[in-house]
Amino acid sequence: MSRPLRILIVSTEVDPIAGTGELGRSVGGLAKALKSLGVDARVVMPKYRRANINLSKATKLVQRVRIRTLNRFGEMSILRDEIPGEVPVYLLEKEKYFDRDYIYGDPGQAYQDNAERFSFFCLAALEMFVQIGFYPNVIHCHDWHTGLIPAYLETLFRKDSLYTPITTVFTIHDLIHQGRFSRETLSVTGLPEAIYNPEGIEFYGGISFLKAGLIYADILTTESKRYSHEIQTSEYGRGFEGIFQKRSKDLYGVINGVDYKSYDPRMDPHIIVNYTKDEVEKKQHCKQDLLETCGFDQCPDLPLVGMIAPLDQEKGIDLLINALDNMMKMYIRFVFLQAGNSQNETYMNTLRMFTRKYPHHFQCYLKDDDTIKHKILAGSDLLLIPSKTEPSGVLQLYALKYGTIPLVRATGGLDDTILEFQPESGKGTGFKFSEYAPAALLAKLQDALMVYHNRSLWDLLQANAMRVDYSWVYTAKKYVNLYKLAIERARTLPGA
Repeated sequence: MSRPLRILIVSTEVDPIAGTGELGRSVGGLAKALKSLGVDARVVMPKYRRANINLSKATKLVQRVRIRTLNRFGEMSILRDEIPGEVPVYLLEKEKYFDRDYIYGDPGQAYQDNAERFSFFCLAALEMFVQIGFYPNVIHCHDWHTGLIPAYLETLFRKDSLYTPITTVFTIHDLIHQGRFSRETLSVTGLPEAIYNPEGIEFYGGISFLKAGLIYADILTTESKRYSHEIQTSEYGRGFEGIFQKRSKDLYGVINGVDYKSYDPRMDPHIIVNYTKDEVEKKQHCKQDLLETCGFDQCPDLPLVGMIAPLDQEKGIDLLINALDNMMKMYIRFVFLQAGNSQNETYMNTLRMFTRKYPHHFQCYLKDDDTIKHKILAGSDLLLIPSKTEPSGVLQLYALKYGTIPLVRATGGLDDTILEFQPESGKGTGFKFSEYAPAALLAKLQDALMVYHNRSLWDLLQANAMRVDYSWVYTAKKYVNLYKLAIERARTLPGA
């Protein structure tokens, strides 16, 4: 019997232990799905002061071990725990770097020593192999905090025979945060001066941990096929488009999966009536409940459009605001929920103004509320997602599960996961517009409303939507193929 693939996933966030958002959920979901496929998948992350779950059962594998590559990093401890799915998680403990109130810095700020903190983390993740008795076939690195791992393997560990067979996959979840530091920070990392050049980790006069991952990893991935093409342009590449173009043959788009456990209309505790794809008529009770929650009159035949988004231009809030007056002429109801806790007073005041202007047709909630979120997913007819950029997106996938039809801008993962509904063939799962402009949004909304008022077509569209499955196993199978590709490429290199 052949040995299973050995995959080490390296991330600063892992759900349910600790995280700030989608990164942790992605890593936790992928690890669990890989394990279910028979992969020997393990995770390594820092041990933070605060965790979302009780770590009292975590066992201390190694009480104290010195970082040998760079003596100044001193010693660390290694703990072991598991996340659901019997996935081993190794927690690297070093109070100097991780015994703090926050993961990356105080709200809205970054810790001054983040370069040193995550240089240590990358080295420690590599050096722990001998301590835990596990040498992976592939190290799967996530976002800039782990970008030095491929660079370390190509430099400091290049001549170590225990490390030379290891290949790397580097996943970019967020191009906004690039791990950029001053030129002088190179000495903190311990990397050789020779790689400070435009073909190495030099980036606009400084260094970038993200660029290190992009340059030295064997395979690059991002969260959708469409987004993998978009980031090769100056509009989306954020200064890295040249690298993505050069490495286009190594760049793959893999849609993030979702965990439907908390987003399933069959068992959702937040909605007034549970339902399945075979009893979608019960969804009408959820719509009536949402109308009552919003203070709207009970006119269930009027289309109800929902939107859940942060007050962020990247997620289309300005597009919504510029289109709202004309949307209100379409005889619809609209409910907006702010995701996150942005305090953009300009947007907040504008949305409040619309609530006063259209009290019977527009309602907004400017504090993140999980119950309202679920009520919108279950009770709306359409979910608007007009993002300017969206590497993957999960709301459209949740909406499909609830039979709430996504109306999205055709960008990134939104374009990959939503198939335009064609009334002639009856195929499709939602509606898409391309141009980032109010006129394009309004025209597509008009198309959606025409289908809505044709009951048989709408029933067919809802049935299509609720059959879609983007569980993590689908994503994990894609990654297994990429891991095998990385291993095969390594075997064919000269001197392998």
